Amino acid sequence: MLLLLPFSSPAAEGFPSGSQQQITQAGQQSAFTPRPFLLAQNLSNDYSEAIIWYRQLAEQGQADGQYYLGLMYALGKGLPRDYGKAAMWFRKAAEQGYADAQFDLGRLYAVGDGVEQDLVQAYILITLAAAQGHQKALKTKDFMAIQLSPQEMQQAQELLRRLLEKGQ
Repeated sequence: MLLLLPFSSPAAEGFPSGSQQQITQAGQQSAFTPRPFLLAQNLSNDYSEAIIWYRQLAEQGQADGQYYLGLMYALGKGLPRDYGKAAMWFRKAAEQGYADAQFDLGRLYAVGDGVEQDLVQAYILITLAAAQGHQKALKTKDFMAIQLSPQEMQQAQELLRRLLEKGQ
């Protein structure tokens, strides 16, 4: 039996608080502009402006925008909760090597939210995130490994080897 905690993400935890001016100043110093919009919207629980920015970046192929738009769908922040759309956006960012997206997409595969449950795929994605030092993935990887049969583990290791040879 697979037990995982309810969906959460490192990026969604502990939104910093601050005045609108502090958030705007932080955004002007950041290379990634939209995150301060998310933080600003968090103060009033209106994520509409953040979603506009994330969607624009996501559609331009930027992994951070794809990940955060997926996160908005996964958490139901400013959009109806939709794990299928979350998985789609996480996948786009994960394919670019974005560790948070790899981890969160792996979690969706582990429980079958928005995608067909696939423990091999979950293990692969979480392992890829762990290889980048993602803290939650490092803690989850071994737990995922014991969920796999010996045949599934062999399949996962072979697929991982091929991905790493391709330079994923």
